[in-house]
Amino acid sequence: MGAFWGLFALLFFLQLAVPSWSQVAWTPIFVDSSSQVDLWTQGAQGCRCSFDASREDCACCVRDGGCPCGRSAPNRCSQCGLEQHCGNMCNITIDSRYLTARSGKSFGQIKSPSIEGPGFCWYLLQPDTGQRVEIQVYRLVSVGRFNGTSCEGGFLQLVDGLEPTPRPTGSQICGSNERYAPPVVLFADRGSANLLFQVGEPTLRSQFLAFFSFTPSNSIQGAGFQPRGGRRIEHTECDWLYQDFLCRDSGSCVMASPGYPGLYPPNRLCKYHITTSSIQTQVHISFTALLLPHNHCATDYIAIYQGSTPSSPLLTTLCSNRRAQLQYTGPKLLLEFSSGPPVPPYDYNGFLVTLEFTEKSWSTEPSVGLPMRMTEPGVMMDGTSAPRLVTSRPECDVVFSGNETRSGHFDTRGASWSPSCSILFIGRPTDVVHVSLFNYRLRAPSCQSVVEVYDGPAEDNVKPRRRLCSPIIKHAQDPSGRFLDQQTFVSSDNLMTLVLRRPSHSFSSNEKEFMDGAFLFHDEQVDGTLRPDTLCDVDYYGLSSPREGRISNPGTQQLFWNIEGALRCSQRFIPAANQSVTITVTSLARLTSDPHCHTMCGDGGCHCVTKLLPLSQMDHLLIMTDHGETVSCLCGGFQQEWLPVSLRSWSPLRIIYTVAHYSWTMKGFAFSAQYNFITDAVCGYLRILEPSGEIISRNVSTSGIKLNHHYHQDCTWLLDSKTERQLNVQLSTSQNRPCTAWNVSVYRYDENSSDGFGELLHTFCPRDRIKEVSLPWKLDTVLLRLRAMTRTAPEYVIRWHSQIVRANTRVSPTLAPRAGSSLTALPWMGAVVLLICSTLMST
Repeated sequence: MGAFWGLFALLFFLQLAVPSWSQVAWTPIFVDSSSQVDLWTQGAQGCRCSFDASREDCACCVRDGGCPCGRSAPNRCSQCGLEQHCGNMCNITIDSRYLTARSGKSFGQIKSPSIEGPGFCWYLLQPDTGQRVEIQVYRLVSVGRFNGTSCEGGFLQLVDGLEPTPRPTGSQICGSNERYAPPVVLFADRGSANLLFQVGEPTLRSQFLAFFSFTPSNSIQGAGFQPRGGRRIEHTECDWLYQDFLCRDSGSCVMASPGYPGLYPPNRLCKYHITTSSIQTQVHISFTALLLPHNHCATDYIAIYQGSTPSSPLLTTLCSNRRAQLQYTGPKLLLEFSSGPPVPPYDYNGFLVTLEFTEKSWSTEPSVGLPMRMTEPGVMMDGTSAPRLVTSRPECDVVFSGNETRSGHFDTRGASWSPSCSILFIGRPTDVVHVSLFNYRLRAPSCQSVVEVYDGPAEDNVKPRRRLCSPIIKHAQDPSGRFLDQQTFVSSDNLMTLVLRRPSHSFSSNEKEFMDGAFLFHDEQVDGTLRPDTLCDVDYYGLSSPREGRISNPGTQQLFWNIEGALRCSQRFIPAANQSVTITVTSLARLTSDPHCHTMCGDGGCHCVTKLLPLSQMDHLLIMTDHGETVSCLCGGFQQEWLPVSLRSWSPLRIIYTVAHYSWTMKGFAFSAQYNFITDAVCGYLRILEPSGEIISRNVSTSGIKLNHHYHQDCTWLLDSKTERQLNVQLSTSQNRPCTAWNVSVYRYDENSSDGFGELLHTFCPRDRIKEVSLPWKLDTVLLRLRAMTRTAPEYVIRWHSQIVRANTRVSPTLAPRAGSSLTALPWMGAVVLLICSTLMST
């Protein structure tokens, strides 16, 4: 035992070589003098013995905190409060408050007994409120061995909680004869912790030496890293969230691996989410320290993704000791830290990173520079006229012209300060302006600062459409990092104005009042009529839209920057009564080969076949009717050689673009298509009053039939009559097609129904070739409905005719019969006969 502690004293001073009152590495532990035996023993002899006042050959203790061990160990001192454990420091509780009250110190030394394995000791460390536990291990003797992936035969481990229960998934250190310089550092910052010393096999002598320290959680003097600016994500082991609006000051956001600068836990996957609230914000990531096991890049590494999940684009990977200075844009970044099995000699401690968020200057689309400024009141630099806003132009007044850029971002923090800043959006004559406010901060009290939104120019006699009063703060994301609902405004014409008014005094730089967001000029003549209160739903009308045009996927404009999750955009095509519309999908790109969905194309169109997951959870392109009927769907493993896919319809259609997991960095798949409104009178809703007639299909087939060109028809004829009749309907066709390809149904007309369709009376199928049905007597008004979804346009002839029965039920006055005449009685006799016959038949 004495040899061990002599070896420890020699090792202690060789490692530290510190002068009087110097600090032990890594923790606020101070050594009293350069000649002392150990932390609490100034000298092994020369002082009065505590157990015998007549003896002066006992140990001399450090004046500040040392107490004699007593008769059991007269040549040693211990920390006051732990002197009862001098002979056997095993299975003890070290309480911070009690220890500080007795010794005046919140740190100390653990000298385990020399045990013959197997054996087990625990050391319960109880910090005070606001403290964490720090352990430094300097020496191991016969404490297990490392088998390449874990410790076997024994270990030393620090675990959270009051129970001394080993945790195989936590950090364990082991070794047969190890001296650690610098020491292996372990931390616990969730309250009480247990240091476990376990030897599971026979040994001659197993021991360890360590220092402990109770360090204030907010102290910058301790070895333990204190996170700044971030928030631990609940119900996770080691995930954190860092948001830019909480990290505006330099050095305000710092992140590190678990337990830094000590040994980090093995076999962990920790996610550090970094979010920005503005499209103009750049994230500077500085690795001030990085030390991972050498040649273990497959298990111990740092991966940075442009997005919020590991399926996002990978930006870079770091491992070993490769430090870096990195810069990226948001809106979301993911720093993922992976740790593998523990690797002796445990000389790695993870990483330390500082985050800095900076704002870029004003910008628009990549091909466009700074937004134009007015050269004089009312005149644009491109020569077009503009409304007169104010007589003088502050530097922060900016104009965006739809002639120069179609979308972009604005942020008043990039302009010179002025009490009033206006942003004017002037579109083309057929434009509407779509603006979304991402963030704003108004600090002044009692509505002294405002953001005003004008549907047109900002003039004194015009009331703003919306007025936001201070004090108010809006962020694009909530405290959990999720994007909030967009706050959007759409103009009724081609002009919109935003005005930021502030009091004359300015706030400090980190409290600067501002607003930022994105805008989009939407040409309703070319891109359809934007539907109110939607982000991307548009309508194309056959009578007012161009007869033909191109359509493509939304989601590429800056207005979509703060959208994350499911994105669903609808483009609706509404042909007039004498029109049809043809939609042709010409290209598809980046459509994920989802194993849960694939496309099957046949005579009835292209359809999405799903497995396990619903279609809404997968990327797809859907063409459907106004009634919600799907007529075509593309998803999953779609083969490019199947293109183009085209559909001609005489009723309204919707192209619904759905991305299951949209984000600004992963915008989903891309598609391009064409539309064409065709003037014809093939199909629609027609009321027919003639008692008899025929309807003959028209040839609408196009030359050069394509593989996936389909016809969709939903035609309705109302056969109406004011006269009681027996109606007969006949359908004939030369086509031998299934009923699913096309059919004609006969419905009873129901005036109380929204669409007039009542009871289904009969359905004609093409394979019937020719068929006639007689409808019930006095069923004077019926609906005929043709429904088709097929590669070959339906060919048919529908004929109907009416049998009208006219019965003379009037009773005419009769003359008195002549005497002897029998003819005058014939009408009466005939009536009697008819009455008798009808009576007999009825019985």
